[in-house]
Amino acid sequence: MNWFLFAAAVISLITFLAHLFWGGREVVIPLLDASDLQEIPKLTMYYCWHIVTIALLFLTCTYAWAALLPTNIPLALAATSISAACALLNVGLITLRRLKPLDYPQWVFFIPITLLGFLGLFST
Repeated sequence: MNWFLFAAAVISLITFLAHLFWGGREVVIPLLDASDLQEIPKLTMYYCWHIVTIALLFLTCTYAWAALLPTNIPLALAATSISAACALLNVGLITLRRLKPLDYPQWVFFIPITLLGFLGLFST
């Protein structure tokens, strides 16, 4: 068992659940209730929201599988690359748009997942 990858799976699961329940209430409901947004862009954003939900669940399963079976390290590398890209995108948007980091908090999840993923990759 690779405990770093297992921890990455656990945090990915927490991220998935936060996205599904807390994010849905904070982001999706206001988005769908936005009356000034046209239907196609609104539904496209809603569709993208669900793609992220699926991707977060996939990230969780990938890390869990790689944690249990050391031969699945390429999956852990892919998951860590995706997580790192998400962290960089989040930090980049905060920087470029001059957002408050706690107003755009996805980095709180993706940075630890990425660090644990790297630790898991180098501990094999």
